[in-house]
Amino acid sequence: MSSQKYGNYGFRFQDMPQNNIANISSIGWELQTSIDYYWDGMMRKDIQGVEKYVFQYTLSGQGAITFEDQRYPLHRGDAFFVQLPSQHCYFLPESSASWEFIYITLTGSAAASCWDFIHVHAGKTVNIPPEANLIQLLYSLLQETREHKMIDAYLSSARAYEFIMECYRFTKNLNSANQEMPEPMLRVITYLQQQYGEYISVEKMAAIAGLSSYYFIKQFRKYTNTTPSQYLTKVRIKKASEMLRHTDLSIKDIAAKTGYENANYFNKVFRKITGFSPGEFRESRISNLDYLIL
Repeated sequence: MSSQKYGNYGFRFQDMPQNNIANISSIGWELQTSIDYYWDGMMRKDIQGVEKYVFQYTLSGQGAITFEDQRYPLHRGDAFFVQLPSQHCYFLPESSASWEFIYITLTGSAAASCWDFIHVHAGKTVNIPPEANLIQLLYSLLQETREHKMIDAYLSSARAYEFIMECYRFTKNLNSANQEMPEPMLRVITYLQQQYGEYISVEKMAAIAGLSSYYFIKQFRKYTNTTPSQYLTKVRIKKASEMLRHTDLSIKDIAAKTGYENANYFNKVFRKITGFSPGEFRESRISNLDYLIL
Protein backbone atom coordinates (compact mmCIF):
# COMPACT_ATOMS: atom_id res chain seq x y z
CA MET A 1 0.00 0.00 0.00
CA SER A 2 1.05 3.60 -0.39
CA SER A 3 1.99 5.89 2.47
CA GLN A 4 -1.50 7.46 2.24
CA LYS A 5 -2.74 4.85 4.71
CA TYR A 6 -0.65 6.50 7.45
CA GLY A 7 -1.91 9.46 9.42
CA ASN A 8 -3.32 10.60 12.77
CA TYR A 9 -6.66 12.25 13.44
CA GLY A 10 -7.63 14.21 16.54
CA PHE A 11 -11.24 14.83 17.64
CA ARG A 12 -11.94 18.26 19.13
CA PHE A 13 -15.69 18.73 18.91
CA GLN A 14 -17.13 21.79 20.66
CA ASP A 15 -20.60 20.37 21.21
CA MET A 16 -19.81 17.51 23.58
CA PRO A 17 -22.42 15.29 25.30
CA GLN A 18 -22.98 16.35 28.92
CA ASN A 19 -22.03 12.94 30.30
CA ASN A 20 -18.78 11.76 28.74
CA ILE A 21 -19.44 8.03 28.86
CA ALA A 22 -17.23 7.31 25.87
CA ASN A 23 -15.62 9.32 23.12
CA ILE A 24 -12.78 9.14 20.63
CA SER A 25 -9.88 11.47 21.29
CA SER A 26 -7.66 10.34 18.41
CA ILE A 27 -7.16 7.52 15.93
CA GLY A 28 -4.42 6.69 13.47
CA TRP A 29 -2.10 4.35 11.58
CA GLU A 30 1.66 4.81 11.99
CA LEU A 31 4.95 3.36 10.81
CA GLN A 32 7.81 4.19 13.18
CA THR A 33 11.44 3.63 12.15
CA SER A 34 13.34 5.78 14.64
CA ILE A 35 14.29 4.88 18.22
CA ASP A 36 13.26 8.44 19.08
CA TYR A 37 9.72 7.08 19.15
CA TYR A 38 9.16 6.80 22.91
CA TRP A 39 6.05 7.51 24.99
CA ASP A 40 6.26 7.74 28.77
CA GLY A 41 2.81 7.30 30.31
CA MET A 42 3.56 9.76 33.11
CA MET A 43 5.22 12.49 31.02
CA ARG A 44 2.87 13.00 28.08
CA LYS A 45 1.83 16.54 27.20
CA ASP A 46 -1.38 15.54 25.44
CA ILE A 47 -3.32 14.50 28.56
CA GLN A 48 -4.37 17.98 29.73
CA GLY A 49 -6.12 16.84 32.88
CA VAL A 50 -8.36 14.28 31.15
CA GLU A 51 -7.75 10.56 31.61
CA LYS A 52 -7.30 8.80 28.28
CA TYR A 53 -7.06 5.16 27.24
CA VAL A 54 -4.92 4.03 24.31
CA PHE A 55 -5.59 0.78 22.45
CA GLN A 56 -2.67 0.01 20.10
CA TYR A 57 -2.43 -2.98 17.75
CA THR A 58 0.80 -4.12 16.05
CA LEU A 59 0.51 -4.75 12.30
CA SER A 60 4.15 -5.50 11.49
CA GLY A 61 7.67 -5.10 12.85
CA GLN A 62 8.26 -5.04 16.58
CA GLY A 63 7.65 -2.61 19.39
CA ALA A 64 7.92 -2.92 23.16
CA ILE A 65 6.10 -1.76 26.28
CA THR A 66 7.14 -1.73 29.92
CA PHE A 67 4.97 -1.87 33.01
CA GLU A 68 6.81 -1.22 36.29
CA ASP A 69 10.16 -2.22 34.76
CA GLN A 70 8.83 -5.45 33.22
CA ARG A 71 9.25 -5.42 29.45
CA TYR A 72 6.85 -7.01 26.95
CA PRO A 73 7.76 -7.39 23.25
CA LEU A 74 5.03 -6.47 20.77
CA HIS A 75 4.97 -8.53 17.58
CA ARG A 76 2.40 -8.75 14.79
CA GLY A 77 -1.04 -9.26 16.32
CA ASP A 78 -0.09 -8.04 19.80
CA ALA A 79 -2.13 -5.27 21.41
CA PHE A 80 -2.12 -3.29 24.62
CA PHE A 81 -4.65 -1.02 26.34
CA VAL A 82 -3.11 1.61 28.64
CA GLN A 83 -4.36 4.43 30.81
CA LEU A 84 -2.95 7.94 30.57
CA PRO A 85 -1.40 8.86 32.90
CA SER A 86 0.00 5.61 34.34
CA GLN A 87 3.34 3.88 34.92
CA HIS A 88 4.22 2.52 31.49
CA CYS A 89 6.38 3.28 28.46
CA TYR A 90 6.04 2.07 24.89
CA PHE A 91 8.68 2.55 22.24
CA LEU A 92 10.60 1.26 19.23
CA PRO A 93 13.45 -0.85 20.63
CA GLU A 94 16.96 -0.60 19.21
CA SER A 95 16.75 -4.19 17.98
CA SER A 96 13.77 -3.37 15.72
CA ALA A 97 13.98 -1.71 12.31
CA SER A 98 10.31 -0.67 12.31
CA TRP A 99 7.02 -0.82 14.12
CA GLU A 100 3.73 -0.46 12.26
CA PHE A 101 0.51 -0.16 14.24
CA ILE A 102 -3.04 1.14 14.31
CA TYR A 103 -4.42 2.79 17.43
CA ILE A 104 -7.37 4.55 19.01
CA THR A 105 -7.42 6.85 22.06
CA LEU A 106 -10.63 6.95 24.09
CA THR A 107 -12.00 9.02 26.96
CA GLY A 108 -14.91 8.53 29.34
CA SER A 109 -16.14 6.35 32.18
CA ALA A 110 -16.97 3.39 29.91
CA ALA A 111 -13.40 3.39 28.58
CA ALA A 112 -12.08 3.43 32.16
CA SER A 113 -14.20 0.42 33.15
CA CYS A 114 -13.17 -1.46 30.01
CA TRP A 115 -9.49 -0.83 30.72
CA ASP A 116 -9.93 -2.31 34.21
CA PHE A 117 -11.77 -5.34 32.82
CA ILE A 118 -9.16 -6.09 30.15
CA HIS A 119 -6.22 -5.82 32.54
CA VAL A 120 -7.89 -8.20 34.99
CA HIS A 121 -9.07 -10.78 32.46
CA ALA A 122 -6.58 -10.55 29.57
CA GLY A 123 -3.39 -9.18 31.08
CA LYS A 124 -0.98 -6.42 30.09
CA THR A 125 -0.82 -7.44 26.42
CA VAL A 126 -2.97 -9.75 24.32
CA ASN A 127 -2.63 -11.36 20.90
CA ILE A 128 -5.59 -10.74 18.59
CA PRO A 129 -6.05 -12.30 15.14
CA PRO A 130 -6.27 -9.66 12.39
CA GLU A 131 -9.62 -11.09 11.25
CA ALA A 132 -11.18 -10.58 14.72
CA ASN A 133 -14.24 -8.31 14.79
CA LEU A 134 -12.45 -5.98 17.19
CA ILE A 135 -9.62 -5.28 14.75
CA GLN A 136 -11.92 -5.06 11.75
CA LEU A 137 -14.00 -2.50 13.67
CA LEU A 138 -10.87 -0.47 14.38
CA TYR A 139 -10.06 -0.38 10.65
CA SER A 140 -13.65 0.64 9.95
CA LEU A 141 -13.53 3.50 12.47
CA LEU A 142 -10.32 4.79 10.93
CA GLN A 143 -11.80 4.60 7.43
CA GLU A 144 -14.94 6.39 8.60
CA THR A 145 -12.75 9.14 10.04
CA ARG A 146 -10.71 9.46 6.84
CA GLU A 147 -13.89 9.84 4.81
CA HIS A 148 -15.09 12.67 7.11
CA LYS A 149 -18.11 10.67 8.23
CA MET A 150 -17.44 11.19 11.94
CA ILE A 151 -19.46 14.38 11.85
CA ASP A 152 -20.02 15.25 15.52
CA ALA A 153 -19.35 14.28 19.13
CA TYR A 154 -22.54 12.23 19.34
CA LEU A 155 -21.50 9.94 16.51
CA SER A 156 -17.97 9.78 17.90
CA SER A 157 -19.41 8.77 21.27
CA ALA A 158 -21.57 6.06 19.69
CA ARG A 159 -18.60 4.63 17.77
CA ALA A 160 -16.38 4.75 20.86
CA TYR A 161 -18.98 2.84 22.86
CA GLU A 162 -19.30 0.29 20.05
CA PHE A 163 -15.53 -0.28 20.14
CA ILE A 164 -15.56 -0.64 23.93
CA MET A 165 -18.35 -3.24 23.77
CA GLU A 166 -16.35 -5.18 21.16
CA CYS A 167 -13.36 -5.10 23.55
CA TYR A 168 -15.56 -6.63 26.24
CA ARG A 169 -16.84 -9.27 23.82
CA PHE A 170 -13.36 -10.27 22.68
CA THR A 171 -12.01 -10.44 26.24
CA LYS A 172 -14.95 -12.49 27.47
CA ASN A 173 -14.62 -14.91 24.54
CA LEU A 174 -10.88 -15.11 25.14
CA ASN A 175 -11.53 -16.04 28.75
CA SER A 176 -14.11 -18.65 27.70
CA ALA A 177 -11.73 -20.14 25.14
CA ASN A 178 -9.19 -20.67 27.90
CA GLN A 179 -11.79 -22.67 29.84
CA GLU A 180 -12.90 -25.48 27.55
CA MET A 181 -16.27 -26.82 28.65
CA PRO A 182 -15.71 -30.06 30.61
CA GLU A 183 -17.55 -33.16 29.43
CA PRO A 184 -19.75 -33.41 32.61
CA MET A 185 -21.07 -29.87 31.97
CA LEU A 186 -21.71 -30.69 28.30
CA ARG A 187 -23.72 -33.76 29.37
CA VAL A 188 -25.96 -31.64 31.55
CA ILE A 189 -26.43 -28.89 28.94
CA THR A 190 -27.34 -31.47 26.28
CA TYR A 191 -29.84 -33.05 28.66
CA LEU A 192 -31.47 -29.68 29.47
CA GLN A 193 -31.75 -28.79 25.78
CA GLN A 194 -33.53 -32.07 25.07
CA GLN A 195 -35.58 -32.75 28.22
CA TYR A 196 -36.62 -29.21 29.22
CA GLY A 197 -40.26 -30.32 29.55
CA GLU A 198 -39.49 -32.61 32.48
CA TYR A 199 -39.17 -31.70 36.13
CA ILE A 200 -35.39 -31.37 36.50
CA SER A 201 -33.96 -30.61 39.93
CA VAL A 202 -30.45 -29.36 40.57
CA GLU A 203 -29.80 -32.67 42.31
CA LYS A 204 -30.70 -34.54 39.12
CA MET A 205 -28.39 -32.28 37.07
CA ALA A 206 -25.58 -32.92 39.53
CA ALA A 207 -26.19 -36.67 39.27
CA ILE A 208 -25.98 -36.48 35.46
CA ALA A 209 -22.67 -34.65 35.84
CA GLY A 210 -21.49 -37.16 38.44
CA LEU A 211 -20.73 -34.42 40.96
CA SER A 212 -21.99 -33.28 44.34
CA SER A 213 -24.69 -30.60 44.12
CA TYR A 214 -22.45 -27.95 45.69
CA TYR A 215 -19.51 -28.60 43.37
CA PHE A 216 -21.77 -28.95 40.32
CA ILE A 217 -23.37 -25.53 40.90
CA LYS A 218 -19.95 -23.95 41.36
CA GLN A 219 -18.57 -25.53 38.19
CA PHE A 220 -21.68 -24.80 36.12
CA ARG A 221 -21.54 -21.11 37.03
CA LYS A 222 -17.82 -21.02 36.23
CA TYR A 223 -18.31 -22.28 32.67
CA THR A 224 -21.67 -20.71 31.79
CA ASN A 225 -21.74 -17.50 33.89
CA THR A 226 -25.18 -18.46 35.19
CA THR A 227 -26.77 -20.90 37.63
CA PRO A 228 -28.21 -24.27 36.49
CA SER A 229 -31.76 -23.13 37.31
CA GLN A 230 -31.38 -19.85 35.41
CA TYR A 231 -29.96 -21.71 32.41
CA LEU A 232 -32.90 -24.15 32.39
CA THR A 233 -35.38 -21.26 32.62
CA LYS A 234 -33.83 -19.58 29.56
CA VAL A 235 -34.00 -22.84 27.60
CA ARG A 236 -37.66 -23.27 28.52
CA ILE A 237 -38.67 -19.68 27.70
CA LYS A 238 -36.85 -19.79 24.38
CA LYS A 239 -38.63 -23.03 23.45
CA ALA A 240 -41.94 -21.57 24.61
CA SER A 241 -41.47 -18.48 22.44
CA GLU A 242 -40.90 -20.69 19.39
CA MET A 243 -44.10 -22.64 20.13
CA LEU A 244 -46.07 -19.42 20.60
CA ARG A 245 -45.03 -18.09 17.21
CA HIS A 246 -45.01 -21.31 15.19
CA THR A 247 -47.79 -23.53 16.62
CA ASP A 248 -51.48 -23.22 17.48
CA LEU A 249 -51.03 -24.80 20.91
CA SER A 250 -52.79 -23.07 23.78
CA ILE A 251 -50.68 -21.15 26.29
CA LYS A 252 -51.64 -23.73 28.92
CA ASP A 253 -50.40 -26.58 26.69
CA ILE A 254 -47.16 -24.71 25.91
CA ALA A 255 -46.62 -24.15 29.62
CA ALA A 256 -47.00 -27.87 30.25
CA LYS A 257 -44.70 -28.84 27.36
CA THR A 258 -41.96 -26.56 28.69
CA GLY A 259 -42.02 -27.83 32.26
CA TYR A 260 -44.57 -25.51 33.88
CA GLU A 261 -47.56 -27.26 35.49
CA ASN A 262 -49.02 -23.92 36.54
CA ALA A 263 -49.89 -21.69 33.56
CA ASN A 264 -50.11 -18.58 35.74
CA TYR A 265 -46.57 -19.14 36.98
CA PHE A 266 -45.45 -19.70 33.38
CA ASN A 267 -47.01 -16.34 32.43
CA LYS A 268 -45.16 -14.65 35.27
CA VAL A 269 -41.78 -16.14 34.34
CA PHE A 270 -42.27 -15.45 30.62
CA ARG A 271 -43.04 -11.78 31.28
CA LYS A 272 -40.09 -11.40 33.67
CA ILE A 273 -37.65 -12.81 31.09
CA THR A 274 -39.03 -11.22 27.90
CA GLY A 275 -40.97 -8.16 29.00
CA PHE A 276 -44.12 -9.58 27.32
CA SER A 277 -46.87 -11.90 28.46
CA PRO A 278 -47.17 -15.06 26.33
CA GLY A 279 -50.36 -13.66 24.82
CA GLU A 280 -48.73 -10.34 23.93
CA PHE A 281 -45.83 -12.17 22.31
CA ARG A 282 -48.25 -14.13 20.16
CA GLU A 283 -50.31 -11.07 19.18
CA SER A 284 -49.83 -9.32 15.85
CA ARG A 285 -48.50 -6.07 17.35
CA ILE A 286 -45.14 -7.73 17.93
CA SER A 287 -45.43 -10.22 15.08
CA ASN A 288 -42.03 -9.14 13.71
CA LEU A 289 -40.46 -11.21 16.51
CA ASP A 290 -40.19 -14.81 15.40
CA TYR A 291 -37.53 -15.90 17.88
CA LEU A 292 -36.08 -14.59 21.12
CA ILE A 293 -32.35 -14.35 21.81
CA LEU A 294 -31.93 -14.93 25.55
